[in-house]
Amino acid sequence: MPSQTSIAGADTCRARRAVLGRLYGRAPLPELVGLDSPLDLVFSLLSRTVTSAEGNTGLLIGPRGCGKSAVVQRALGMLEAKHGHTAPASAPTPKYHVVRLSGFVHTTDRIALRDIARQLLIEQDLENILIGSFADAFTYILNLLRSSGEEAVPPVLFILEEFDLLAQHPKQSLLYTLFDIAQSQQTPIAVLGITARIDVMDLLEKRVKSRFSHRQIYVQCPQKKNDFVEIARLALHVDSASDGVAEGFAQQFNAQVDEVLAAESVARHMEQIFDFGKDARQLLNLFVAAACQLSAQVQFLQLACVEASIARDVASAKMQVLSSVSLLELSLIISMKSLVQSGSSKYNFEMVYNEYKTFMSRHLLVASAGGAMKVYKKPVALKAFETLVELEIVRPVATSVAADGGGSYGRNDLLAGSAQAARAPKEYRMVQLMIEPGQVVELVLDRVDVPAVIRRWAQQ
Repeated sequence: MPSQTSIAGADTCRARRAVLGRLYGRAPLPELVGLDSPLDLVFSLLSRTVTSAEGNTGLLIGPRGCGKSAVVQRALGMLEAKHGHTAPASAPTPKYHVVRLSGFVHTTDRIALRDIARQLLIEQDLENILIGSFADAFTYILNLLRSSGEEAVPPVLFILEEFDLLAQHPKQSLLYTLFDIAQSQQTPIAVLGITARIDVMDLLEKRVKSRFSHRQIYVQCPQKKNDFVEIARLALHVDSASDGVAEGFAQQFNAQVDEVLAAESVARHMEQIFDFGKDARQLLNLFVAAACQLSAQVQFLQLACVEASIARDVASAKMQVLSSVSLLELSLIISMKSLVQSGSSKYNFEMVYNEYKTFMSRHLLVASAGGAMKVYKKPVALKAFETLVELEIVRPVATSVAADGGGSYGRNDLLAGSAQAARAPKEYRMVQLMIEPGQVVELVLDRVDVPAVIRRWAQQ
């Protein structure tokens, strides 16, 4: 008989697979939170095409991460549960077809036409029919769907992801043909576009607009914090029936999940995500690292792993870059901080190096006692200064030179030298520090390799 450890390990593996599937978006959540209204509208639009052979068109509009694709996927699942995708064995023709197109993948109408034929399981060679117009080729493909002895074409549901990118195709032949067929009622098709652009209607040509039903369904991000937290709870909870884990294990696992979500640090960070953008994908990504740690030894979600993810999420990219700068580069940053505090809004390398040399000369005896400090020569310091410019920690000050017909200082003016910047040596070109003085202090305090003299200098 298998041991209790092996059984628990198997349950943990199933739980990890189920949770990661929901966190990554490969598996749907058990229920949609706050999306009942758009779900009903999308299901009604698609269902009328399947049951009543109506031609319908619509747009599903909402910000990224609000659940548009989840709504469509759930509606298609409900449609299959109600009507069945395939007909009985006596009639092998499918009751309806689903065709998915994406503006990221189908960058031309010809590529889209080929993929439509592939998804409709049409094996006939299309080289000859692609010579004509797009409308003729598309109509020919739909006619191939007719079974022998039948005049009606099975309904076809077109799901157009990144609709705004498809609208940027030349002449918009794909959209015009789809909308025209849906409006003419000759073939029962439903066209549902999915986009994050609220101004997508402005991208359509007049002839395309005239054949569009102007049915727009809006999807919003969760408006209540409780709904936002519920999304995370649904993604992290496991069910003994659907996820294949033991009932007792599921109860313990879910209790630990609730405990992690109730922790003050996690609740505070989820509230910050909600206040900032309400992006459910950012919320779910917070728990991916902790879910990956699940194993026979770590059977439940660990608060320490989630807090580590929060720390990585909070840390800015600029501060992460700064954590690896050399001690000389850090000293130059502190010199610029001192210049800012003394009232200088812009400065050049000569001013920065003079500030650095003045401090180091004043504290040279104290600093050299530790054996780790010395005053670097100007060429070495200039090279470190150029490194800060390359990292965009220091940025040249924009200067208008319209009178000379030039541009402005850019990111590489200090290094490569544009026509305007080349007039002054690199040492005298004005720059600005792109981080706040408080961030400089935080950076110095976080590093363990900084001498005490430099720490006191940064905190002055």
